[in-house]
Amino acid sequence: MPPAKIPSSEAFPMKAFRRQGKAKLTPPTPAKYEGKTVLLIGATGAILSDAARILAGLKIAKLILGVRNVKKGEILADPLRQQHPDVDIKTWEVDFFSFESIRKFATTINDYGRIDAVVLGSAIINDKTKLTQDGWEETLQLVHLSAALLVALILPKILADAEKTAGLPPVVLSSVSSLSIRTNSPWLKLPATPEESYLASINRVDTTPAQNQGQYGITKIAHTCWVRDLCLRLPPGTEGKVHIHSVDPGICPSPLSKISFSAKLFLFWAGRPVEISARAVVNSCLPTAGSHGKLMVDYDVAPELGLELRQRVWDETKQVLIDAFPETDAFFATLSTEPVVSP
Repeated sequence: MPPAKIPSSEAFPMKAFRRQGKAKLTPPTPAKYEGKTVLLIGATGAILSDAARILAGLKIAKLILGVRNVKKGEILADPLRQQHPDVDIKTWEVDFFSFESIRKFATTINDYGRIDAVVLGSAIINDKTKLTQDGWEETLQLVHLSAALLVALILPKILADAEKTAGLPPVVLSSVSSLSIRTNSPWLKLPATPEESYLASINRVDTTPAQNQGQYGITKIAHTCWVRDLCLRLPPGTEGKVHIHSVDPGICPSPLSKISFSAKLFLFWAGRPVEISARAVVNSCLPTAGSHGKLMVDYDVAPELGLELRQRVWDETKQVLIDAFPETDAFFATLSTEPVVSP
């Protein structure tokens, strides 16, 4: 059944966007970060590179930069090592355009010690439609499918680490979302019948939006839905061990915000400095009360959109991952077949 039309007041809450753009978020302090190990994926992006700089100054023990281009990652890491010699800073290579790269990256994570916070921040907006070597439209694979695959491959290890380190705060998995999940919600269009694949419909080269933020926002919606359903399906006993949420850091100057005239205009009206967006990401490394399975806007938990999309995205993503890597079937088998809590 197609989703109900999203009211324009919910898709474009202009006062809220303006207020978010002008918000002055309190700088994070070391108290809650000291001694932690944080992994930033997509670390050379505009927001996450600033988040890396902030985290390095918060007395964390280890900072891991997950990057597609290691040379570019080292350009970010080297000055931070000089400024913060007490922080162990590493660069790990991962390509979110490749499922096989995700598998290798997950092995590296699973062979490592406890990681206190993982931020999934890879993003892209293309000026034309491109497919990955796995046959998926690049934005869809990078924003959603590869992120979901990585979570499926590392979550068992995260839960096992939590058992060994009882008494510590839960490990946080944070996915960087976007306010475009609201502005693109009116254009959601589910297939007419349940037999047709929603993911296949937004993967089609002849219909995928290009040279605008449409595909970016739609794939962010899909991943935010998936994160919500994952949290509702976690097995009993995981409470206090892992905390999963999404975060909207607002719009700021970056390659993603400059690809179209409308984006530039919106940036001028509701944009904010990169550092403010980075503070929201850094704050998302903490298990904020009430945010498990939810979307955070800056430091606050946002109301849900109520989109009728979650079940379709969950079922189809699960099948894509199992088809690509059958070992993920064991992970999904540990989850509830239905959401435990009503939406």
